[in-house]
Amino acid sequence: MTDLKPCPFCGSEAVTKVSASTLNAYASCPKCSVVMKRNFKGNRRIEDALLELIIEAWNRRAGEQE
Repeated sequence: MTDLKPCPFCGSEAVTKVSASTLNAYASCPKCSVVMKRNFKGNRRIEDALLELIIEAWNRRAGEQE
């Protein structure tokens, strides 16, 4: 995983928040209140990852080893 760089405005430690249910992601600086928000609905990479996850879950059978 890539490390989060500090705030580009004040240099403070930034934080992230991800909502899997809405496919929203935020990066923000608590010190200067700058927020970047991205919505990944319709993002092809997200759709591909979700497709792989549902196929993997569907294909799992009782008694089979993972």
